[in-house]
Amino acid sequence: MCATLSQDADAFAHVAPTVGMAGASPTDIEECTLETARRQLGSYAVPVDRTDRIPLSVAVGRVLATDATANDRLPGADVGVDETVFERGHQLRPADVGLLKAAGVNELLVRQRPQVGIVPTGDGVVEYDAGAGDRIETAGFTLAQYADRWGGKVTYRSPVADDAPALRMAVQRDLTRDIVVLTGTEPGDTLREVVRELGDIAADRVAISPGRETGLAVVQNRPVLLLPESPVAARVGAVQLLRPLLKGFGDAPLPAHPSRAATLDGPLDTDDAVRSFVPVALDGQSATPLSGTDLATATRADGWVTVPADEPDPAVGDTVSVEDWDYLP
Repeated sequence: MCATLSQDADAFAHVAPTVGMAGASPTDIEECTLETARRQLGSYAVPVDRTDRIPLSVAVGRVLATDATANDRLPGADVGVDETVFERGHQLRPADVGLLKAAGVNELLVRQRPQVGIVPTGDGVVEYDAGAGDRIETAGFTLAQYADRWGGKVTYRSPVADDAPALRMAVQRDLTRDIVVLTGTEPGDTLREVVRELGDIAADRVAISPGRETGLAVVQNRPVLLLPESPVAARVGAVQLLRPLLKGFGDAPLPAHPSRAATLDGPLDTDDAVRSFVPVALDGQSATPLSGTDLATATRADGWVTVPADEPDPAVGDTVSVEDWDYLP
């Protein structure tokens, strides 16, 4: 499919390293930039060759595995019988299926959706009915909803405790998927030791904030995304890394998030060593920065302001671009 595990780790060691951790092995000492992380994960995103034949009624959002050709001549359109209406690789929109229906098409051959396993981890993390000292798992559950809308076929697992044998079984179970996502992890924890034993941790950190604890691994030629438990940090990691990875596996276009201009009405305080993503609440033409990394902050955000590394923060009163991450094509 691509380079060997050791070659993949070497690539991280030679491209855009920004910081090291004393005592770590050569394959997991590096913090990589977001661009390097995307490129390395993307090298594993070979479009799936599995296909489904599906009725037109459930085709919106799917990617054509072959050209869609007309069975009937389209009235008022320069498309005749057996001529191509949409080419292979086209991602179908609602209006497209209406046009295909007019062309006498009732079913289509589409690519299967890439399979992604999402495994929440951590002691005291429960799916429901939290007792004293427990907390309800939300990061993985929320990401499962996003991944489904991004075109993935999602398997969301029950939380797994911080126990090496249980974690090992959980990771191995989902290696039949195209992508594995593990939440609730940070550098040096039990889960990363387990993943290191099974494959390679190619980067223990990614230079983004929030979510600097995000890690990248490869196990049996499967890309493994290691995300923090924080809902905001996990969402940043998923939007910036999982979304393009799913689109690559699905051979689907990766459209830019819609954005709007707004006036910043509160100060930012970002780390200029990393690319920062700041959640904001919108009120008319004003954007108010939100603090915190909990579920409430993630839910209240109307959009996100990006501050690249090594660039100064926008000042109060500056016009900023606010991206809508809840736009889900």
